[in-house]
Amino acid sequence: MYDESRRELLASGGSLLAVGLLASLGARATEHEGHEGHAHPAKGMPAFAVDAARQEICATCRFWGGIRRASEDKKTVYVESLGWCSNPESHHYQAMTTPETGPMKSWKKWEAL
Repeated sequence: MYDESRRELLASGGSLLAVGLLASLGARATEHEGHEGHAHPAKGMPAFAVDAARQEICATCRFWGGIRRASEDKKTVYVESLGWCSNPESHHYQAMTTPETGPMKSWKKWEAL
């Protein structure tokens, strides 16, 4: 019984955290509405814009597994989710992080930039 209630608590807590973060990202993305390329093509959901020149944060790191895309001019990263860190040298390895988590000394520039 303890395991079952713990799983439910973790699942609901994780869901609330994700909903809160995505709401926060959506609110920040509204600042950029009206610019082409900021909406998720399938859902019409705004993406969170991050300056591609920023270093040592997850959104611009090659090891971050969030849903993102680089703008055509490679100056902006449009982020649509949380992501998993796959860098074994990071203290966030195998953890879910936000696009702006950092600074990380183990950061490596994302190849798409």
